[in-house]
Amino acid sequence: MDTQQKNHINSILRAIELLNLFGKDAKEMGISEISRKMNLHKSSVYRIVKTLEFAGWLEQNSVTDKYKLGMKIMDVGSTILKTYDYKDVISKGMRELMAEVHETIVLSTYTDLCGICIDLIEAENYITYTSKLGHKTPVYSGATGKILLAYQSEEEIQRVIEHGLTRFTPNTISNEEELRSNLKEIREKGYATSFEETDPGVSAIGGPIFNGKKELIYGISIVGPTERLKQKNIEHLIELVIEKSKEITQKIENISY
Repeated sequence: MDTQQKNHINSILRAIELLNLFGKDAKEMGISEISRKMNLHKSSVYRIVKTLEFAGWLEQNSVTDKYKLGMKIMDVGSTILKTYDYKDVISKGMRELMAEVHETIVLSTYTDLCGICIDLIEAENYITYTSKLGHKTPVYSGATGKILLAYQSEEEIQRVIEHGLTRFTPNTISNEEELRSNLKEIREKGYATSFEETDPGVSAIGGPIFNGKKELIYGISIVGPTERLKQKNIEHLIELVIEKSKEITQKIENISY
C-alpha cells in the first residue's frame, strides 16, 4: 500500500461512491439496489445511508421509502456559485446572452470526469430538463459537457473514455473514435453542439471560456427544446455563443493582467 492509499479513509470513499450512484438514470434508490451496485452488505449500506441522511446529503421518500439526493447538494452548488472566479463579468455576459436568445444559459466547469453546473439563468419559457446548481453533466455527451472535455489533456480525455461511455439516447456518442473526432472538431471550430444526446427533445450549443493563461476554466451553453432552437436558426445561435464566449474570455484576460 502506497502513502497516498494510506491517507484514504475508506468510509468516506464509500460514502462518496454511494452519492455518485445518483444521477440521470437513478434519481431514487433503495438499500437493496445500492447494496447490489456497490457490492456491499445491506447493513453497511444502511449505516452509510443513514449517516448521509442525517447530514442532509440524502433524503428518504416517505411514499417509496427510497432515497434521493438531499438539499445539501444545493447548498454546495450555491457555495461554488459565490466563490467562482470572475463572477461579475461572466454573470453579466450570461444575462446578455439570455436576453438575446430567450433560452436558458448554463455555466459549467470540469471536475473529476464530469462537468458541474455552477450558474444558470433560466429563460421565462425554460424546460424541465434544464440543469440545476450542482447538477453533474457527462462530458462526452451534450454540448455543455463536450465543450469542457475538448480542452482537457489527452490523459484526462483517455480517463473519461476508460470510465465508460454510457448511452443516454440514440444520439449519445458512445464510440471512442467518434468522440475523439468530435472533440477535435470542437477545438478547431471553437464551439460544441448537441442534438438530444443526453435528454430527448433537448439540444444545446456551448462555447469555451479561458483565463489569462489560455486555460479552459468554464463552458457557457444555450440549452433549450430542439425544435425551438432550430426555429431560431442554429447557425445564428452558434455565432452568438462564439461571440459571447470570446468577449467574456477577453474581459477575463484584461482582469488577469
